[in-house]
This record gives sequence, C-alpha cells and structure tokens, in this order.
Amino acid sequence: MKKLALVLAALLMFSSVSALAVDWNETGLPIVNEPYSFSIFLDDSGLPEDKIMFPILEEMTGITIEWQMAPYAVQTEKLGIALSSGDYADVIAGWVLGDSHLIDMGMGDQTFLPLEDLFEKYGPNMMEVLEKPGVRASMTLPDGHIYSIPYVVAEPEVFYIPYINAQWLDRLGLEVPTTPEELKEVLIAFRDQDANGNGDPSDEIPFSGDPNNLDISKLSGWWGVDAAGAKNQFPYFALVDGKITFNANTEGYKAFIEYFADLYKEGLIDPEIFTQDVATWSAKGKQDLYGVDISYGPSDAYDDFLEGTEEYEKYVKNAMHPLPVLKGVENPVYHRTTPGVTLFRTQAVVTDKCDEEKQAIVIRWFNNLFEADVSQQTSSGPLDICIVKLADGLYQETDQSDWSDEQKEKYSWGNRFANSLPRYYHDNKVLPFGKDEPDPDLQNEMKMELYGPYLNEKFPEVWSTSEEDTTRSAEIRADLENYIKTKTAQWIAGQADVDAEWDAYCEQLNAYGLEELTEINRRALGEE
Repeated sequence: MKKLALVLAALLMFSSVSALAVDWNETGLPIVNEPYSFSIFLDDSGLPEDKIMFPILEEMTGITIEWQMAPYAVQTEKLGIALSSGDYADVIAGWVLGDSHLIDMGMGDQTFLPLEDLFEKYGPNMMEVLEKPGVRASMTLPDGHIYSIPYVVAEPEVFYIPYINAQWLDRLGLEVPTTPEELKEVLIAFRDQDANGNGDPSDEIPFSGDPNNLDISKLSGWWGVDAAGAKNQFPYFALVDGKITFNANTEGYKAFIEYFADLYKEGLIDPEIFTQDVATWSAKGKQDLYGVDISYGPSDAYDDFLEGTEEYEKYVKNAMHPLPVLKGVENPVYHRTTPGVTLFRTQAVVTDKCDEEKQAIVIRWFNNLFEADVSQQTSSGPLDICIVKLADGLYQETDQSDWSDEQKEKYSWGNRFANSLPRYYHDNKVLPFGKDEPDPDLQNEMKMELYGPYLNEKFPEVWSTSEEDTTRSAEIRADLENYIKTKTAQWIAGQADVDAEWDAYCEQLNAYGLEELTEINRRALGEE
C-alpha cells in the first residue's frame, strides 16, 4: 500500500512538472512563445489598465502579469495578512518592503528566494548593475546571498547644495565668497542693495532652501563635521578613517547653528525657510528673489523643466552657480550623497511560490526592465509617442504642442509605469523637442570641481546583524532625527537659545538611545 502511494506521488509530481513546462527562450525577446503569466504584488496609486507601458511590455515579452496593485497604505496592511496566511504572489515589490522583511523572510525562513545565481544565469543587465560602486556589497545579506532585485539610478556624487546668484554678484561688483564671514557680507549686500535690479531694495531674500527634504545641516561641513540629516541608514553620523562618528553633538555642529542663527537674526535667511511648501518656495524663485538657494539643482526653484527656455538661459546657465565649500575651518568637508548611483535595495523579491522554471522567467522579465531603452520608456513614455531615440543614451521629446488634455493625462508620469518597480535608470539624456544636441553639463562639472576635493567617506549600505537590531535602530533613529531637526530649526529661527540649551540637548540625545544606536551601527559595519 505504501509502495503504491509512493508511485502515485511520483506520477503526480511528473504530471505537475509537465503541466508547468513552457516554450521559453533563455535569451532575446519574446521571453515565452506561448501564453504565460505570473503575479506581482506592489504598491502604486494608479490602476493597471492605465499604465501605458504594461501592454507594451506584455507584447515585448509575451508575458501577462497578474497585477495585485493598490496604494501604499492599503498594500502595507494587505502584505502582512498575505504573508501570515501564506497566500501571496510570485513577486512582491515596491516601497512596502524593508530590510526587516529580507532579514526575516529571506535570510530567515527563505520565503524569499536567493537570487544571485539566477542573476548570473538569466540577468546580464542586473549583473552589470551589481558591479556599480557599492551595489553588490549593499545588496548582499550577512549570509552571503542576495534576496532582492535592486532599483538603481545613475546620479551625481553630490547634490542638494547651495547655489549663489552670479548675476546678483556681477550687478553689485562682488566676488564669490570663500568663507562663512565673506558669505555674510555678500548676503548683507544682497539684502540692502536691490541685487535683483527691480527697483525694490526690500524684496530680496538673501538665503533660502528647497523644502523638499530640506537638509540645511549638510552645511555643518563648513566647520569640519559631516552632520547631514538626510534620510539614510546613518543620519547625523559620518565615517572618519573608516570609523563611525556621530556629529550632531559636536562643537562644529554647534558653530554651524550659531552662524545660521546669526544670519536669521540679521534678516538674511528666508523667514519661511522651515515652514513653506514647495509651491511657495518655487513662486518666490520665479520672481528672482533668491541670492543663495540650497536645492537639488539650480533650476528647481523656477520650474521642473526649463531646458530650452529663456528662463533656463537666465537662471540656470547665467545666474545660479554652485557656491563653493566655504572654509569655516581649515579642513571643511561636504556630504557625499552617492558613490555615483542611488540604490533602493529592497524593491522586489521572488517568493517560494515560484518553481524553478518560473524563477528563470521572472528574472528574465525584470532583466528586460534594466535595458536602457526600456528603462527610459518607463520614465519618459513610449518610443515614437513621447520620445524618439537619436543615439545610444540620447533621446528627444516628440512634438506634443497639439496634444489634447486627454493625451497629456494618458501619457503623464503617473500613468507611464508603476514607479515603485525596480529598474536601472541609465545616465541618458532627453532633449526637448527642437533641440539638436545636449548642452554640456557645465553645472555638474563645476559642482564636482568645487566639491570633489571635500567629499567625505560614503557609508556602505549594510544590514543589521539581527532583526532586534533592525527594529531598535529604526526606533532610536526616528526619535533622534525628529528631535535634532526640531531643535536645529528652533535654534536657527531664534525660537530657542542654543547656548542655553546645548548641554540639555546632548543629554537628551543620550536619553533617546544615542550610545545604543552607535553600538548597533558599529556591529552593522563590522567595527570591533
């Protein structure tokens, strides 16, 4: 009887394997030669039927995706239920995933599958991305496996810097400042001497900043400490000679606060810098009111897409230039944002619902997203509709001047693709319609010439050594980040006195768990 049961089980297994077999291609497109599908659970605010690239990808690959898609808040709740019940998709993707998921369900019980061998067999584009600076090391968990598909964006090593209005400097006969003291003198001149030349000597705003992830604390580097509070694994920490150090309780950080508090008191800083929204900040920029503006790019305060317009010539090419790293001390530093790419390392996982054959097809499908032309279309829209290809790495927008409102909506950013899905944004150029060739990237060249010598050591993205460390680190970081950001804004805006509160502030950092967080970070970095 037992022998018969084993034979029946073997027959059932053979039948199941045969039923799953599909005519597919290990290279090239389409991926499959007959109807095939797998499921993807992800967070996105749109509807699958509105995503312009979905049917294009289906035609390319031959694969129909069973989309399980809803907004982030909904999917966060659904994901927990699905993982608990065991009723989950072949692929789970999006911002709903975090480090703890991969540690617990990848390295832990292997609900999520290790992928590095699959990348090597079926993902040449992914293998190329893994060799980008820091990517493979950041993707690899402590057990030596990679459990997720990355989302990688080619980006400069440094952005979100202060830009100074060169036209204002020329109009007033001023030199570019090289120290904080010289900057204050320039800002006073901007305030008092009708720097924008509109006849109103009182409307200039000497210093402001983009409220989108405002991080004025990066300027603490002028006093020799990298205390950037940008959202990452180690906010307000820095690497110095390979060793981690916390800098938001140092004398350099206090000197940075005292300096900017003095500027604010003198009316040299936008009084709305900590309270305005992006629309308000941008509206003031379009009136040529900023002397120095800290932002991601020189055009950000004016418009998202200025290239080819009169405003581009005025504000980007001729006005807003990178402000050099100022020397508040002999050896200033500046926060290195990326090693050349920005990595979102927990963007998609393949679950144990996938058999061996399906795993290969899933990886081939994602590998196609990493192709330069495909990736560009997910960002800019379909070829020959929204963009045309001029050469490798060079595209041009189509003439969309006569598009109806319906067409504009149909091909808008949110309707092009599910933007939480991983892919590789290559360093491509997209020209406005009618422009023959890209302008030299003078801004970035100037920025790297000025900032390159001062950039700090970049933290590797590492994994906590345990689930407990991951949870505790997140708790402490949340308290510290909120407290530091709040106190910094209060001190600079004159709502509190940094000298009177400094000792209590340092004590409160320890009360929130700074020493414990430092030890967790040291373990994660492998420091003794």
